Amino acid sequence: MNHPTDQTIINKVLAGEVSAYSLLVDRYSSMVFTLAYNIILNREDAEEVAQDAFVKAFTSLQSFKQQSKFSTWLYRIVVNTALNKKKLHKLVIVDIDEQITEEELAGSYSLPQYESKDMKQFVQSAVSALPDNERICITLFYLNELSVNEIGELTGITTANIKVLLHRGRKHLYDKLNELLRTELSNLR
Repeated sequence: MNHPTDQTIINKVLAGEVSAYSLLVDRYSSMVFTLAYNIILNREDAEEVAQDAFVKAFTSLQSFKQQSKFSTWLYRIVVNTALNKKKLHKLVIVDIDEQITEEELAGSYSLPQYESKDMKQFVQSAVSALPDNERICITLFYLNELSVNEIGELTGITTANIKVLLHRGRKHLYDKLNELLRTELSNLR
């Protein structure tokens, strides 16, 4: 199947074929949502951030200068939108039904039932516990598969600091996963 490049789609949109933008949304929606979720840590807010980011990208498409990949430019919009939303919601009270304590999370698993879904929940819980800057770098590097240079373009953080954040993030992730799994093993006894 013939897959048009991002630039081909952008040119069509700028030429008036607005419906072509849906191809970019389809292409990047999963990665945009994942990135937003890993910053916001709330599904509904992440969906809203993803929508807002796509709308902002669409309305600013004429300003895209092609100095970087479209995906990098879009991810920058997502990161900025998510961080702005997070700042606005710092004082929002979270519904108690949405809160899952670490004990509940650990207690709801048993070793014979580990499946891919369970492991993803453990990893997501560990990633959620990371400081914002580490979580953003880990998400961009491992989930969105951006290079250190692309992450630097996106975040404005120096390459050296990104490497440090990735190193610290991996260590914190390892420690948190060990903690969660130790808790799980102790609950099995």
